[in-house]
Amino acid sequence: MAEVIMPKMGDAMTEGTLLQWIKPNGTTVKYGDVIAEIETDKSNVEVEAEEGGILSIHIEAGAIVAVGTVIATIGDKLEKSNIARPAAKPDGQIVASAGTVQAKSSDANAWKSMKPVTNQSLIPNGIINERLKASPLARRVAREKEVDIARVSGSGPFGRIVEADVRAYVASAGSSVRPQGQSARGPAQPSETSIATTATELTAIRKVIAKRMVESKTTIPHFYITAEVDMVEALALREKLNTYDTRLNKISLNDMVVKASAKALAKNRGVNASYRDDKIVHSDGIHVGIAVALNDGLIVPVVRDADVTSLRKLSEKSRELITKARDKKLKPNEYSGGSFTVSNLGSFDVENFIAIIDPSQGAILLYRA
Repeated sequence: MAEVIMPKMGDAMTEGTLLQWIKPNGTTVKYGDVIAEIETDKSNVEVEAEEGGILSIHIEAGAIVAVGTVIATIGDKLEKSNIARPAAKPDGQIVASAGTVQAKSSDANAWKSMKPVTNQSLIPNGIINERLKASPLARRVAREKEVDIARVSGSGPFGRIVEADVRAYVASAGSSVRPQGQSARGPAQPSETSIATTATELTAIRKVIAKRMVESKTTIPHFYITAEVDMVEALALREKLNTYDTRLNKISLNDMVVKASAKALAKNRGVNASYRDDKIVHSDGIHVGIAVALNDGLIVPVVRDADVTSLRKLSEKSRELITKARDKKLKPNEYSGGSFTVSNLGSFDVENFIAIIDPSQGAILLYRA
C-alpha cells in the first residue's frame, strides 16, 4: 500500500490547500495518473499516483493540510477509514494536521469511532474549534442573503453548515429572515448602532507576501537611488534584433533590462548577495527574478544564470516563466533562489514607486518605461 502525502514544495512551505480530487474515492488509478490538485503559497500543483491500485481518500477537498499528512492511500482494496474530516478553523476553513486521526487498514473497525479533531496539539497554532463550523461558500451566501448564519442548522460533516443549508433556510424562512444586525424589535435604534466591520480571509500567496513584507521592512535597512537612463540606443537595438527573423518571438524591453542587470551583477558581485545570520551570503549564480502581478498577489519567477544566457534564450525563458506564473503552474525551482529582482510598473503610467527587497536578496531594480 502506498501513502499519498501533502508534499513539501519549497523550504518555506508548512501547509497546503487540497483544492480538489481529480480521481474520485474508490477509483482504480495507474502509476503517473494525476489524482489531486493542491495549492501552495506560489502555485497550484498536480499530485500524481506513485503506484497503481485503488484510491482511498482520507482528507476531503478544501482542507488546509500540514506538510507530510497522509491525504490518501493506494492499495489493493478500498479502505473503510476514509474520509477523515478534521475540525474547522474559526474562519470556516477545514484544517488537517499531521496528527489527524486516521484509521489504518489493519484496524478494520477504527472507522466506526472516528471523531473530529479537538485536541489542541493536533490543530496548527493551537486553534480550537470553539466557533461556528461553516464552509466559506456558506458564509458568503449568508452575507449575500443577509442571513444570521448562527440560526442555520448544518447538515455537513460534524454539523458543518454548507451552502445548501443556508439556501434551504432562506427558502423556508421567506420574509421572516432578518438582516444581520437587526434585532427582533426592528431596525437598530441609534443607541444600538455600531461600526460595521468585515474581515477577508487571505489566500495562501497573500499570507506569504504579507509576512515577507513585514520581515523585509523590519530586518533590512533600505536605501534608494534614482537615476535617469537614455534608452534611445537600446530601443534602436531592440528594433533591429526584432527584424532579423519575424518568425521568432519579439524581444521585449524587459528582456533587455534583465540582461543588462545580469551583466552589471557579474561585474559587481557584492550586490549579488544577501545578509543572513551575521554573514554576507553570495549566490551560486546570477539568477534574476521578474516580478509578475497576479489577480491575487505577486510572484517572482527566476531566470537562472541570466548573465551567461543569450538575450534570445533569456527572452524565450522569461516568456515561458511569466505564462506559467499567471497559470499558477510554476515549479519550486522556478520561483526560488533568485539573487536579484527586476520590476516594472511603467505600463500603469506610474511616475515613481518604491519596492520592498525580498529578504533573501540584496537589491531590487525598479524601472519605468
